[in-house]
Amino acid sequence: MTIVKDPDAVAQRAEAQEKEGAQRMRRLAEARAVADPGHVEVTDGSEIIVAGDDGLRADGGAEIDQPIDVGDHVQDEQDPDATMLVVNLDTLQADAYELEDGPTIADVNPEYPADDDVVEVVYPDRTDLSLEDKERYAFPKRRLEVENRVHERDGDDGGEE
Repeated sequence: MTIVKDPDAVAQRAEAQEKEGAQRMRRLAEARAVADPGHVEVTDGSEIIVAGDDGLRADGGAEIDQPIDVGDHVQDEQDPDATMLVVNLDTLQADAYELEDGPTIADVNPEYPADDDVVEVVYPDRTDLSLEDKERYAFPKRRLEVENRVHERDGDDGGEE
């Protein structure tokens, strides 16, 4: 039998480990999606889930949900001067994706749906040789607009041509 002297410390440690695990899962999912997006299917939650692009919102609304893929160049509708590169399509929704300092993406973007998908981007420079050390930023998907696509979109599901 183990006696816990400081349950708050145990809870904080568990929370930190959970965040670290979620970050590792996101990076693994990103690597798999970039390497071969055609292999991604419905899973147990440890990989990216890719649904067919039927042009409808998940909540049944009439608004067209613009598809975004890893590698696309996007612009923030609140800062249209900066072009960003999509590096990850997160499996968490905005109300579940926590930033390092505590709030969620939904908390800092209240004008967008709390259940919106999360897109991670970097701000690349023309002279960058690698994106590995670039800081990542997360946005609600509906805040971003695709400027240039890396993949053709002619009615397919975004998989291999």
